[in-house]
Amino acid sequence: MGSRGAFVDVNMNDFTFKAGGQLYQSIGLSGDVKVLVQTKGAVKAPEYSHTANRVYAIIQDGKLKHVAYYDANHKQSIGIDLQHDHKGVRPHRHEYLSHGKNDPGVPPTAAEMAVINHIKKEFGLQ
Repeated sequence: MGSRGAFVDVNMNDFTFKAGGQLYQSIGLSGDVKVLVQTKGAVKAPEYSHTANRVYAIIQDGKLKHVAYYDANHKQSIGIDLQHDHKGVRPHRHEYLSHGKNDPGVPPTAAEMAVINHIKKEFGLQ
């Protein structure tokens, strides 16, 4: 899989990967969620998905780090961070890559937590 938002032009349906981006490796599926491991460097959820309406779970060092939901336009619509606090909330969610300092800490929904717990259990993650 390619890199974080590193497609040439998603809006023009050009999903060619730009050189030098973060790379991810798929290690399987958990239901409809594609589970990825970042192969090197900093770990962030991809900004875009090659597949519309996809959900990715991103693992780093044996821990579930992010769960990211994508919309019909291949753009990340919801990002859930599991390994750090935001305004005292962990895990917490962001919508459409909004990570402003003044954004409130919003916990995942019950449905999102069910997905998170299922992935952790299935893949033996913290």
